[in-house]
Amino acid sequence: MRLLLLALLLCCAPPVSAAADAPALKPFHAQYLTLRNGQEVGRTTLELRDNGDGSWTLRSDTRGTSGLARMAGVQVVETSRLRWRDGRPQPLRYDYRQDSVLKTRTRHADFDWAAQRVHVRENGQDHDYASVPGLIDRQSVTLALALDLLRGASRFEYAVAVADQVEHMSYVRAADAVVTVPAGSFHSAVLVRDRIGRNHRRRVSRSWFAAQLGYLPVQIEQDDGKGDIVTLRLLQLD
Repeated sequence: MRLLLLALLLCCAPPVSAAADAPALKPFHAQYLTLRNGQEVGRTTLELRDNGDGSWTLRSDTRGTSGLARMAGVQVVETSRLRWRDGRPQPLRYDYRQDSVLKTRTRHADFDWAAQRVHVRENGQDHDYASVPGLIDRQSVTLALALDLLRGASRFEYAVAVADQVEHMSYVRAADAVVTVPAGSFHSAVLVRDRIGRNHRRRVSRSWFAAQLGYLPVQIEQDDGKGDIVTLRLLQLD
């Protein structure tokens, strides 16, 4: 699950059959504190909603609230439009947009399941590559992890569509732990991803999923690839 920063837009996606599988997850609307190296830099809203036409939307919106993030007017919006197949998320459209006074970054992806192709446009460059069974977008990894925890899975491996290729992501379940966040204390399943990034630096991310909240993530901690640690901590669940 991406952090400080998530983003998007959705209109004009193809129609979706209302007969899609019923999901194990329920709609939610959660608010998180966003911290960099322990200092608050923003607030993130994460929402899963039923569109009523057989499709669902997962949307996150991060806005800078203090320090340089506030001064630069940072906003990151990430949206996934998806349906459910065999109880798992199947993406239809993905959008990411990061805005600030310094720059704008965008990524848009369309998933053509009939042709088994993924079409991506990132910062003015186009990519087209073959899909694979079970492929998900970056943001939907959070849903896939929660669903696998609900099923009692012992393996957490995913094919994920990134800019120009399919990336294989794997997570390991560490010892469960009680984590205290602004919203309270929660007994949580802890999932860890440990890998070497493109800049050859080791990057470790950890996510705490609270069983009593249907495995909603209550804390996410991630190395941003630049030596800083970005953390989301659950503030409020509406």
